[in-house]
Amino acid sequence: MKYIAYIATFLALFSCSSDDDICISGEATPRMKLKFKESEGRLLRLARIIVDVDYGNGTKTVVDATSVDSIMIPLRVDNQLFTEVFVRTSETGTASKIKVNYTTEAQYVSPACGFKKLYKNVSPTLETTNPVKSIETLQTEIIDEKGTHLFLVF
Repeated sequence: MKYIAYIATFLALFSCSSDDDICISGEATPRMKLKFKESEGRLLRLARIIVDVDYGNGTKTVVDATSVDSIMIPLRVDNQLFTEVFVRTSETGTASKIKVNYTTEAQYVSPACGFKKLYKNVSPTLETTNPVKSIETLQTEIIDEKGTHLFLVF
């Protein structure tokens, strides 16, 4: 009788080990990778950066970091074709407003992960220029997190 409990536990542990049960990291909707430059073109490490994003129901702080040379920003996953990003370098400083326009495409990943959004025709517009002075686009598609998508010039 006591062996029945051991057998039941053993079967339960190994009955749910299919690929359909686990969403492996890296298969989710990719985030936008930003790096920083000085106006002279040299790469820049920021002492502090605070990034707020408007996901449609008010802004939410997604990054508050010190001593960084790059950050990852999640874009909207609803049906809007833009995301508004606000960048500042201090708690009380002014924020640069960046409107990132794009088209989206849904890609099926697996039963565990479902669908992920891919962003095509990415086109950022710098609407408020302090502290960010300009933007350089490196990739117009956000289909993975391997490369840098935008440079923010300070």
